[in-house]
Amino acid sequence: MTPLRFAVLAACVLLSGCDTYHFLSGTIQEDARRPVQAVKQYEKFLASRPTDPRACEVRLRAAELYRTVFGRCDEARAHYEAAARDFPKASACLERAKTGLLRCPDYFPTDTGRTWVYVDSASRGKAMRLEWEARASSGTVGSISSALYAGDKRIQVKTEYYQKADWAVWRVDKDGREAIIRYPYNEAMAWSARRGKSKVEYLVVSASTTVTAAAGTFAGCLKIREKDSAFKGSWRYDYYCPGVGRVKTTIGGPGFENPNTELSRYDGDLVK
Repeated sequence: MTPLRFAVLAACVLLSGCDTYHFLSGTIQEDARRPVQAVKQYEKFLASRPTDPRACEVRLRAAELYRTVFGRCDEARAHYEAAARDFPKASACLERAKTGLLRCPDYFPTDTGRTWVYVDSASRGKAMRLEWEARASSGTVGSISSALYAGDKRIQVKTEYYQKADWAVWRVDKDGREAIIRYPYNEAMAWSARRGKSKVEYLVVSASTTVTAAAGTFAGCLKIREKDSAFKGSWRYDYYCPGVGRVKTTIGGPGFENPNTELSRYDGDLVK
């Protein structure tokens, strides 16, 4: 620590006490790229001043370090949730906390440059192949270029839009938006949406399951049932895995579940 920074911290301690010292020391350690020391200082501050006006920013800083540097979503989630719970009227803080919760773990990454290739499970791509590429992302809104192939013939090209906001991942089109994943990711979590004239009911069947696809085996995945009122007696399951996105889709009904499409390959870089 430089003499000037030490003098500033010393003056703050004399004027405001150790709480301010921990706050300022945390920011200095973070700026110096010493995340372990930064988190320690932030959490000392929060232990004594959890409702301080600065606490929301401190919680978000600590959460981001846990998410981006350490990859520890349990600790990050605790800070994001506390920020959202304790500062509901601080709109900017609340929105950042909501976005953070949807990114750790990230069950639907849209980082620019990512690619996914999906194939039909029966022929492993000889009959059908779907190629996705994330073209643009702000962190909360992403566009995905989609190309569908029947055999070697491309039969459809379109751009799909997704948004992470208001406790959910939304699929957005000209008719509005529909939540395809919703926080919290608890088993039995349920919600509904309108799709044209149909009512669509969603249910988290499992909050942590292991699924195998052509691209490999993935753990800690969400299994979400999508039941469209237009289709009687059957529904679909989507498997979303941390840092990867949708890995598999199956068709289910009373007493059965059959594979439909699955991830064949993806970029493999788990971008934070």
